[in-house]
Amino acid sequence: MAKQQMKMEQVLRSSSQSIIWNYISSADGMSRWLADKVQGDDNQLTFIWGDLWRHHEIRKANVLKKIKNSYIRLRWDDEEDSDAYVELRMEKNELTNDYVLLITDYAYEEDIDSLRDLWEDNLERLHRNTGI
Repeated sequence: MAKQQMKMEQVLRSSSQSIIWNYISSADGMSRWLADKVQGDDNQLTFIWGDLWRHHEIRKANVLKKIKNSYIRLRWDDEEDSDAYVELRMEKNELTNDYVLLITDYAYEEDIDSLRDLWEDNLERLHRNTGI
């Protein structure tokens, strides 16, 4: 069974393209809202949730494509579905001058609601930790 695509959209509370880009594309920025710690470089990122000395989870993702101030597309190392990826895309609404974060992710049909809840929690964490 193939995974289903899930898309979400979130208006951001910042008009700074460089600040938003940093939060969605760099290891330091992603550490503020996507995981407890993110390490890596331009080609691979390691996401760590939890304390290393206790229960924790580690996942690695390869950067498939990254276009500055536009989007970053990742594929988890353990992803079996060759069509599945995670994409974080920023777009500017020309009418309001607000930036919008567009998220694309994949999950099995029975897991879509859980995935959506996870992303909503991440977006809340982004707002709480960064103000955007």
